[in-house]
Amino acid sequence: MALPLRIKFRDWDFWTPLLLGDVKSEKLDIRPTRVASLIDNVADDAECEAAEMSLSRYNLRIDQGTAQGIVAVPFFIMRGFRTRNIVTTESSPIERLEDLEGKTIGLSGWQDSGNTWTRALLRRAGVDCDKIKWVLSRCTAADKIEPNRGRQFWNGTTITHEPDEAPLVDMLHDGRIDVMFQAFMPKGYCDGALGLRPVVRDFKAHELAYYKDKGYVPGIHILALKEAFVRENPWVVTELCRTLDRSRRVWREKRRRYAETTPWILQDLIDEGQKLAHDYDAWGFEANKRMVDDFCREAYEQHLTEHLNTAEKLFPEAFEDVE
Repeated sequence: MALPLRIKFRDWDFWTPLLLGDVKSEKLDIRPTRVASLIDNVADDAECEAAEMSLSRYNLRIDQGTAQGIVAVPFFIMRGFRTRNIVTTESSPIERLEDLEGKTIGLSGWQDSGNTWTRALLRRAGVDCDKIKWVLSRCTAADKIEPNRGRQFWNGTTITHEPDEAPLVDMLHDGRIDVMFQAFMPKGYCDGALGLRPVVRDFKAHELAYYKDKGYVPGIHILALKEAFVRENPWVVTELCRTLDRSRRVWREKRRRYAETTPWILQDLIDEGQKLAHDYDAWGFEANKRMVDDFCREAYEQHLTEHLNTAEKLFPEAFEDVE
């Protein structure tokens, strides 16, 4: 009988083969629950044995010594380039990352993995992030108000909280902020209704240049499991990763075959296949060590962590895709 495993993750399209039963495990009875927000600690959640988890929040837990009960795996459920996530108004004169020196930037979360990578882009462009005025608030009026959003990082000068949680989109249009960082674009962005655009208009070329330099697509979310569950069933990690990875790869081939569902996506699929390494999203320690070390260094230099962590410290058990 297959071992039941409950897992919580976001509604990524590459889980479709798993959810439809096209991809299965003979050893695991994987029972997914799709969530709108990531759970903070799989060890404390009675409803699952595994979950999608923020790389940044896990790094903070390691730094603070509060990661007990969690087995983290260098399987990156979410990866993403970040140039596209730096947004301004259509009428803004800002066109380059270098133009952000001394500007006011709004964002919804300070310690988020994506925003850590995005600030890293600015630093790479020679922008002094300590000279930027950062404002924390919700993206749109439809988003939840969080009075303590990023409180531990407020310093009252360069990092502040918008006390009324005025939407960042509104603040962009009335000139209170110059730019917004946003990972998941709000409704109305893609069809132009919000009057917003990426700061770097040809963000794809910028991201490809980043990839050629760095050799990776930044990792955002990892796979985490309950330590007690893994200790009782040590084979689970590899079997789960292989099954989830099969779902992603089956979905990629389906997207390539049925590209007509989204006009012009075929060119993006061609670029992915020809301009990124075939294993750019590989899981395992060695495949991700350089990227994780870079992230830990950024977190430390951006004053998120007290210690300079490493891939070895975050992933002491180097699970790999081996028999």
